[in-house]
Amino acid sequence: MSTYAEEISFLDEPAIKAGNSELEIIIIPGWGSNLISMVHKGSNTELLRVPTSTKEYVNNPVLFGTPILFPPNRIDRGKFSFNDRTYQFEINELDKQNHIHGFVHTRKWEVVSIEVNDHTVKVVTEFDSSKHDDVMAQFPHHFMIRMNYILNDNLFAKKAEIINKSNEPLPLGFGYHTSFLFPEETSILKLPVKKRWKLNDRFLPTGELEDIEYKDELSEGMSLYGLELDDVFLSSPNASGLQTAQIMNQSTGIEINYTVDQSFKHWVVYNKDGRSGFLCPEPYTWVTNAPNLKVNEELTGIQRIEPDDMKVLRTWIVISHKS
Repeated sequence: MSTYAEEISFLDEPAIKAGNSELEIIIIPGWGSNLISMVHKGSNTELLRVPTSTKEYVNNPVLFGTPILFPPNRIDRGKFSFNDRTYQFEINELDKQNHIHGFVHTRKWEVVSIEVNDHTVKVVTEFDSSKHDDVMAQFPHHFMIRMNYILNDNLFAKKAEIINKSNEPLPLGFGYHTSFLFPEETSILKLPVKKRWKLNDRFLPTGELEDIEYKDELSEGMSLYGLELDDVFLSSPNASGLQTAQIMNQSTGIEINYTVDQSFKHWVVYNKDGRSGFLCPEPYTWVTNAPNLKVNEELTGIQRIEPDDMKVLRTWIVISHKS
């Protein structure tokens, strides 16, 4: 199989293009190590929502490519306590007075390595919090995130390594705001879930779980046309602890299987108004505002990383095409 990787410019940003006979990807280290494009080569189909200009991207960076969220989603007024320490994050969602989506998706990452062999391409990027004073001021832990992007045939794998280099436990919440193209008239989402978190008017969970009126349809595959979603779901993993969101485009024959490991306990599903041609299935290790919920940590998904320890999180995207 012909594999390749090269440094390119994408919208005037340094980027890495890598691929094989099945898929081609573009990663932009300076945009939070965002996997900004994924093309299925056999059908010449772009799978992700890609910006057409730098201005378009900067105006709403979480809605393009696959932004890395650390921590994911909203924190009530940016404040929470963990392990006898109180954290205060910036309020960057002014209308709801929340902090949203963390520190790493809008900052520059560094390229660690690019490896190409006969069957596999591997790109490794890294974020080091000690090089960002504004991050350390809000989250006073020296941490590193190392992203491993691995392309093999029609499989794209991501391995995130979160390393605590500080001298006290680090609260862990992590997710991806994956933005797939999703023409609603011809596309179906299949996502087995258990319950939905009830949200207040600031899109924060109340701590209550509720039944989903279309749960059976969603688990079997359903159209989302006209169904406006910004919902938080409790995962329903299989016997191995894995969970797969499946997107099927009946017009192109493209099928996307997006699988996450057992650390991802929740999905946020966002599609604006159900008529905008994109879908964001967002796997999270913790639920929105998890540290402030009076619910047990096993349910909310709060984890900790001890000093000098590391947490590894894995996801896999498999693309198939039925002509």
